[in-house]
Amino acid sequence: MTNDYLELRHLKYFVTVADELHFGRAAERLGISQPPLSQQIHALETRLGAKLFERRGRGIALSAAGSALLPRARTILTQAERAAESVARSQRGELGELHLGLVSSGPFTVVVPRVLARFRERLPDVRLLIHEMATSQQIDALEQGLIDVGVIRPDALPDNIKAIELFKDSLTVVMHASNPLAAAEGPVNICELAGEDFIFYQRHLGMRLYDEVIALCARAGFSPHILYEVRELPTIIGLISGGFGVAVLPGSIQRMKVENVVYRPLANTEAATAVWAIYRDDANDPMVHAFLDIAQCLASKGIKA
Repeated sequence: MTNDYLELRHLKYFVTVADELHFGRAAERLGISQPPLSQQIHALETRLGAKLFERRGRGIALSAAGSALLPRARTILTQAERAAESVARSQRGELGELHLGLVSSGPFTVVVPRVLARFRERLPDVRLLIHEMATSQQIDALEQGLIDVGVIRPDALPDNIKAIELFKDSLTVVMHASNPLAAAEGPVNICELAGEDFIFYQRHLGMRLYDEVIALCARAGFSPHILYEVRELPTIIGLISGGFGVAVLPGSIQRMKVENVVYRPLANTEAATAVWAIYRDDANDPMVHAFLDIAQCLASKGIKA
C-alpha cells in the first residue's frame, strides 16, 4: 500500500460498485460517467495494493480483498455521515441523536416504553432513533459505533461492552386456541409440551433464549421437535395463529393480542429471561448516560416486565 491517504469519495465509489456489481449502473447512481468511475476504482486499488473486483464473464464480482474491505468501508461512510449530520443538527440548534438498538420483544414490556417516555421527557430535543435488531447484531453495531445503547436478551459480551439488567421476564407458552392445553387452567409444565412441534427464533438471533428452552426441555427428559426456525417475532405469532406448533417466549409478549393465539405461563420456576441495557465502557456522550441513568432508576424500582 502506498502512502497516499484514502478519500471518502473513493470508498463511496467502491461501495456503490460493490452494491451494483456493474460499473454502468454504479456510475448512473453516482451521477458521473463510467470512465472516471473506473479510473477512481483503479486508483483506489493502486493505493491499497490489491484488486477489489474480478471479471466474471460479462459481469464483475468482489475479490477476497474487496469482500474484506466492504463492511469496513460501509462503517467508515456511516460514521462520516453521522458526524456530518451531527454538526448540521448542532448548527440548527438541535442537540443531537441517540441511536438505540432494540430487540423485537422490547416494546411489549412495561419497562422499555417507560424508559423511552422518561428519556423524551428529560431530553425533548434529542432525536431518539430506534433500530430493531437481534441481540448479536446489536453487540456488533455497538462495537462499530453504529448504535449508542442496546436493549438485548442476555448474551456473552466483549470486554468493552457493559450491561445493566433492567428486569427478569418470565417465560410463557404460546399456542393455538385449539390446543388442548389452551383450555386448561394454571401454568403449563414444560414436560406437557413433549409431543408438540416447536417454533424457535433462529439460534444466532436469540441464542440465550434458544439455549434456555432447549435446556428446560432436556431437564424434563425430552428433546423438542423444532418445526420451524424463523427470524421475527411476528412470524412466530403468525404461524401459531395459523395452527402451526407452539413457542416458549418471554412473557411480556402477551401484550400482542392475535386471533386464535393463547398465552399460558410456564410453571417451571427457573423459566425466565433477563433484559439488559448495554453500552460501550468508553461511552462519554451525556445522552448515553442520561438514558442509562433513567434505565437504572426504573430497574432499581423492581418494575415487572
